[in-house]
Amino acid sequence: MRVPIQLSEESLFGFLTSTRLPVVSSLSSLIRWTSLGQAVACASFGIACLLFADDGLWSPTLPWSGALPALVATPFFVLAWMDWRARRLQRAGTMMFVAWYALTILANWPRGSFSAAWYVHPVLALAATTCLGVIPGLSLTMIAVCALLLATQMQVADILVPDVLPQLWVHAASLCAVTLASALAGAIVNRLVFMALVTAESQRRKNFESSRALRHREKLLRHALRVETIGDLAGMVCHQLRNTFQVLMGHITMCSMADDAERVRRLALMEQALQQTRPLLDQLMRMAHPDEGTSVACDVAELVRQFHQQARLILPGSVQMTCEAPTEPTMVLLNPHGLVHTLWNLVINARQAIVGEGAITLRCGRDRHQAWIEVVDTGSGMSKEVQARIFDPYFTTKPPGQGTGLGLTAVDRFVRSSNGLVQVESEVGLGTTFRLRFPIVELPSASASA
Repeated sequence: MRVPIQLSEESLFGFLTSTRLPVVSSLSSLIRWTSLGQAVACASFGIACLLFADDGLWSPTLPWSGALPALVATPFFVLAWMDWRARRLQRAGTMMFVAWYALTILANWPRGSFSAAWYVHPVLALAATTCLGVIPGLSLTMIAVCALLLATQMQVADILVPDVLPQLWVHAASLCAVTLASALAGAIVNRLVFMALVTAESQRRKNFESSRALRHREKLLRHALRVETIGDLAGMVCHQLRNTFQVLMGHITMCSMADDAERVRRLALMEQALQQTRPLLDQLMRMAHPDEGTSVACDVAELVRQFHQQARLILPGSVQMTCEAPTEPTMVLLNPHGLVHTLWNLVINARQAIVGEGAITLRCGRDRHQAWIEVVDTGSGMSKEVQARIFDPYFTTKPPGQGTGLGLTAVDRFVRSSNGLVQVESEVGLGTTFRLRFPIVELPSASASA
């Protein structure tokens, strides 16, 4: 969103409206109630003067010189309120200042230049040039100054003592000078405040752009974390599919030499083999198009059991995979897709740490306030120096070209974002245990809800 900046006459009302800062709502409420209240007050005062006062239209003996100033200012206050309803904050502010100037000029005119209400104009001049801008504020100020000089000229004709005339003009000139000085001071304040607001708005937008760029880089990093896991998972899936294709080719060869009954049995076995490979492809597709989702209360024991059913179909036969999970629900607040991604990272790392035959064990349980998930392998283990750096981005002990060092980084980021904790126990040659801890969510029982 670009904000048009006219350095000669940009108003603070217009700038604040274009930036939609929170202060706009406060200004809007102020203009709304001030314009409406003064419109009602001026209309009531004007009607009361016409009904109950002699010569109530315009007389210096009445408060605010009678009904005329109040009735002339009333339409401008009404226009300000209508502009507020139409969400034209700039015009509403302008109409309010026009109404105030009209009210004070007409109220002071019959009283001459010595009227105390003329001293309101320096304040109005300062506020007008500050809020409306340089040109609108100075224009209203010049009208007020000209009105004061005309009122002084008309008063000169009624003064019979010549010695008073110099004092009259000196007073009028001094008041005009103070009013113009206040307007110029307001113009300077307008420029300073406006430039400060422009700087603040520019900084806010820079911060927003920086935040958006950071979110974009975060998204790219999450994508990189996914890609590494998908690559390793795809390698294991292709290995299992190759075995399945060899089984299918064997069945096809035997079908060509068998009778009808044997062919039917072979076809059933082929269908069974294809059904067993389908979950592998479904798992790979879910990883390639992940649903980021949100955190929900889910049973981690059930998620671990489901993951075990998928993972044991993908891991090679040389690696035995077992699962130890309780039957009672263990509720935790997290993103289930993120947990599956985390478990795949840990299982893939465990598989790569096993040379030849080995075992991977999934365990799940709970203590007083936490649920825990363990991934235990019988691989080569890690030294203390390696354990201290395994969660650092891009740190890997694999040969060049065989790992990016982002898998365990993804594990650590997910667990911490779920208010959890990752614990590692490992010794060289004795395997590794990764333990994920999450706070338990206590759900209301059915009897309590009833």
